[in-house]
Amino acid sequence: MDVANGLRWISTAYDLGYTFTLCEGIGPRDLLARMGAEPHHLHELSDDVVAELQMRPEDGHLSDLDFLDREDESLVARLTEAGFLSHPAVLVRAGAVPGWAYAIENITSRAPAHLAALSHGTRAYTVFRSVNGEHEVGYAVNGRVLAYYQPQVGHSAGAGGEPGVPGFGYCGEELPDVTFLRFLEREHGIHVSWEAFRAPLPTAAFARGS
Repeated sequence: MDVANGLRWISTAYDLGYTFTLCEGIGPRDLLARMGAEPHHLHELSDDVVAELQMRPEDGHLSDLDFLDREDESLVARLTEAGFLSHPAVLVRAGAVPGWAYAIENITSRAPAHLAALSHGTRAYTVFRSVNGEHEVGYAVNGRVLAYYQPQVGHSAGAGGEPGVPGFGYCGEELPDVTFLRFLEREHGIHVSWEAFRAPLPTAAFARGS
């Protein structure tokens, strides 16, 4: 995998779709709390562990989870209480780069519904690609969503009629999510290394309807 492209590797790492979110000037745990997570329910999980939890069958047993030491009753209890072992609908991992916190969701898209809260007192960006190839990008400042739209279709203005994400334009030469990740690299000099990303990061589990 080519990891020299700042953020663009994310678009190839999640072939079933993903959501990537950036918030300026806050920490990863604050980001997850703004998405509705309980701070005491966060656990540091690796990318592989999250994938294992997501692939676990609905009728699966704890023995299906290679990472879990079932004899560690305290850990099992904590993960159960936090919702990780109850087939959560959404799992979100969050990390940090200088000046920013980021979050990644494999397949799901919880962040856009919380974009206003994520931007409280700051600014936030989000990009979503579905398994069906739908693409959406968003931008919010100080609790107000200024833009959320499909770049390949056109702009869906925010409450004040703003046309789109400032500084971002889509010309159709590559997939919209790749163009947006490239924009974030260029605009803010952001790079997330593959090694740091795969390591354990603060993670939140969200049940269906939460």
